Formats: sequence, C-alpha cells, structure tokens
Amino acid sequence: MSARRPAARPTQTIQPGGLDLFGWAWKLLTNVKFALFLVGLALAAGIIGVVLPQVPGPMRGNPAARSAWLELRRGTYGPFTSPLDSLGFFDVFHSAWFNGLWVLIILAVTVCTVSRFRPTWRAIHHPQRTVPDTYFEHAHHRAEFAHEGGAEPIEDLLRRKHYRVERMTREGGATYLFAERYQWSHYGTFVSHLALLMLLIGALLTIVAGFDRTLVIAETTPAAPVFRDPGPDQLFVRVIEANRGIDEEGNVIDYRSLIEVRQGDQTKTCTTTVNDPCPAFGHRIHQAAWFNDLARLRIDAPNGQPLFDDIVDFEDRTALVPFVRVSTIRGDVLFNQQLPQMATDSGAAPGREDDSALAVLVFAESAGAETRVTYAAGWHFRDDQMHLSLSGPGLSLISLDPGSTVFTEGYRFDFIEVQAIPVLTIADMPGALGADATIQMPAGGDGQPYLLLTGVSLDPIVLEPGKPAENAEGYTYTFGGQVEASGLSIRRDPGDTFIWIAVAMAMAGLAVTFYLPRRRLWVKVTANRVYMAGIAERTARFSRELRLIGHQLGSRDAARPEDLIRGED
Repeated sequence: MSARRPAARPTQTIQPGGLDLFGWAWKLLTNVKFALFLVGLALAAGIIGVVLPQVPGPMRGNPAARSAWLELRRGTYGPFTSPLDSLGFFDVFHSAWFNGLWVLIILAVTVCTVSRFRPTWRAIHHPQRTVPDTYFEHAHHRAEFAHEGGAEPIEDLLRRKHYRVERMTREGGATYLFAERYQWSHYGTFVSHLALLMLLIGALLTIVAGFDRTLVIAETTPAAPVFRDPGPDQLFVRVIEANRGIDEEGNVIDYRSLIEVRQGDQTKTCTTTVNDPCPAFGHRIHQAAWFNDLARLRIDAPNGQPLFDDIVDFEDRTALVPFVRVSTIRGDVLFNQQLPQMATDSGAAPGREDDSALAVLVFAESAGAETRVTYAAGWHFRDDQMHLSLSGPGLSLISLDPGSTVFTEGYRFDFIEVQAIPVLTIADMPGALGADATIQMPAGGDGQPYLLLTGVSLDPIVLEPGKPAENAEGYTYTFGGQVEASGLSIRRDPGDTFIWIAVAMAMAGLAVTFYLPRRRLWVKVTANRVYMAGIAERTARFSRELRLIGHQLGSRDAARPEDLIRGED
C-alpha cells in the first residue's frame, strides 16, 4: 500500500506593501476638486492682501520702519495685530506660505498639462476612423439625404472645404469615409494650459526675484545708490535734468528726465518718461513723479566756514497764503504776487483756533518810483475760508474775502485767491535765535521763487537767488535757486518675458480653439442615400453644416428652409 502525497498548496505571490507616494501625489494634483481647492485658497489670500493693509515696499527691508508701521496698525487691530503679523497677513504677497501656495499651483498646472499631452496627441494622430452604423442614427450632429452620385463627389467637396478624407471600407454595397478638418487645433487647449503655466511662473519670478524701488533724486546732487547693500553690482543714478512739459494753456503734458546710470566703470545716459523707461544694466527706470519744492541753501559761519550746503526738501509741506494785486487807479500794477507769512499773532485762546498770520505788504508808491508804501496785513481762517485784513495809509482796518476788492484814494487792492507755498520748520538751524526757524519759498512778481527766512533775525530775511544775506550774528545765508527733482522707479522683473510669452500663447490658443475648431466626420454612402455623423463643439451647428453639404451635392431633401437663410449660424 503506497503512501498518499500531500496536496500541493497554491503558490502565493508576495506583493510589495506601503504607500505609492508618487502615484498618490499625481492623482491628487490632477484631481479637479483639489484644483478648485487651490484656486479657492489663492482667492482667499488675494482678498486678505487687498482688505488688510500691506507693509509698504520701502519698509519691508527696514526692521525699525516696519516696527513703527506695525505699531500704527495696533490702533486698528488691537491684540490681533501680532497674530496677523505672525501669519504674514500684513505682507501676504511676499510671505513664505503664499509663495509655497503659488509653487503648488504651478506644480498642479504642470502635472495637469503633462497628463493631458498624451491623450491629446493620441486623439490627433490616432483618431477613431470607423463607427458602427447605429452611430449614424444617434449622433448629436448628423444628417441624412438622397444621393446617387457615389462617394467621389463627396470626397471632392469635403477636400474643397479643407477636410482630410480617407476612404475606410466598402461593405455590403456601402462605402465608409472618415474626414477631419483642423485636427491640429486640438492643441489649442494644450497651448492655453501652457500659457497659464508660463503666467504663473512669470508671476512667481516677479515676486521672488523681482526688484522695485523708488528714489527721489534732485538735480545737481551726487549719484544715488540704488541698492541698500554695497557690492560690485551696485547701480548709481544721477538726474542731469528734470523736466515738466507744459502746453500753451498751462496744462502739464509730459514729465521726463535726463539721467545717468553707472555700474562699475560703465555709464549710460538716457531719457526716461512715464511710458518710455530707460533700460540699463538689466533694470528699467521709469519716471514716477516730478517735484519742484526743493531749494539749494548754503549757510556759512561767521568765520566763513561752510556749515550747510545742500538741498532743502520741503517734502510737500505747504502753507496757505493770499495772492494780492495792488494797482493804481490808472491801472499800473505795483504788486502782484504771493504774500508770505512773516509772524504769528497767537491770539487769546490757548489753542490755535484764533491764531492769525501777519505780514507786511510793501510796494512802490507809483510805477517806477523808489519810494515804498507799507501796509499791515493779517489773515486767519473761519469756516474753512481765509479772511484777509489790511490797514495802512488811507485805509482803516478792513477785511477781504477771496475775490473781493477795496479802493483807497490812489490804489486798488484785489484779494485774488488763496495759494499754497512750500514751507518747512527746521530745528537747530545755524544762526537761529530760538529753537526753530522757518523757511518759505514763495514766488515773486516775476514768477521766480525766493526764500523767506524767519527765526534767524528780528526781521525776516529775503533771499533772492545768488544774493547772500547776513544776520546780526554774522551767519551768511545764500539761496542757490529752486531745484527740480524726479521720482524714479527702478525695476527688475525677470518674469515679464514669461508673462508676455504667456499672453501671446493664450491669445493664439484661444484664437485656434474658437476660430479654427476641429471637425470629425464619418460618412456612409449607399447606392442612393448618404448618412453623415460628426463631432464638433456643442455650440457649433454642425448638423446644419452637414445638411448644407448635402444641398451642395444637389440633394433636394438635405436642407431645411431655415438652413438656406443667409446669416444663419
């Protein structure tokens, strides 16, 4: 009796375990819901960056300035200020998490674009060339009409309509054709995806590697460094001439500057405007602003040693003063200019609500005369309107409003309007009698600016260009003239090339998609009848096109009455 062999056990294949991270990530990045989630996050980040105030660019690299700006925000956001700052909500578009989100969106678009290429290529180069007969009965775009001329006229007509035609089979007395037109236009959507990818990459490069800084540089000043940190790639910009173009009617029509840009031993001189920047050393320099509220001032000590010789920037600080015209009864104009403030009457109230500005109005007794006539002037504001008071020979104290006139026996006084002039209060000014001194820059009767210094002597000092004046302490003040300055925006944008290419690709992709749509057509030709079915975008009236093909072939039952109306789409 033989021994029974044990039954053989089935062989088991050991499968590797663990998570396929690459496959999981690929599926996630091509998932439509995940794409919508990323778009939602980007939208939310953009809303936060628009609603919440963002740190100004010049303060971003200055810790002290950034801290001071943040302290101002505490008045609005209170205890939430520090958490919002920690999350980067006050600098959204430069935060690490926003850049990470941008990289993730770029990665998702890249994966989606790559995943679409193979199906797109296959659909273009290996389309389905045959369909079952039932498709001619149920296709969305289809037509059926009588035709006894065979397949050749249909092939000829389709080729004239730019179709590529293939004769597939001949079965049971029927001939089957496959035709397609603009099959390559299917790449249009792929190009549009690439355009979106290029746009995202360009935007990321602009944020990460871009540079943008605005400098205010005055004429006659030394070249200003562009970068905060010194180095061999440092740029220096000097304004040779800042211009403001004015037409015959006094309207500003243009701002332009002649500038010199230097990097190392290389120098470039060019003109920059708002819309026509100067390209230099990989940067573009735009005209961003124009200023004329600057003055060159020199102060010398009693021993002749220069204490100050530089530009005084009024920094848009202004004072409102009256513009007064004084003329004789015959019409000779004796005074026609701004009247700057020379002193202040503090009034009785502890605040400034009843303060008045004081000045002296001095003009020639008559046209060409050397004798001067002096009137006292003062003005204050009430109900947001300036009220000018005048008193002097032949004129008791009288109040004038803008646009009003008063006459004396020999003169006419016109309070033309209220104008703003540059004004600046300077602490510890050399030669000042007290703690502060004030500089004003009004325009004279000839339209040329001059300086009026108060606080450096008992009487105000008038400084005309190039004419020094000395105070009682021996300090000499010289007005070197009004100085113009340009606000220049220096930019480097490595992403702009990507963005322009993306725009061109998007326009090309959309044009191909909408104006050269792909058509695929299957045709069954029998002895006396033709069946057509095709694929086109849903918005196209492809069925009408097929019926019109039958009409052009001479079939009487192909077209409907509405198909033959011109203009029907």
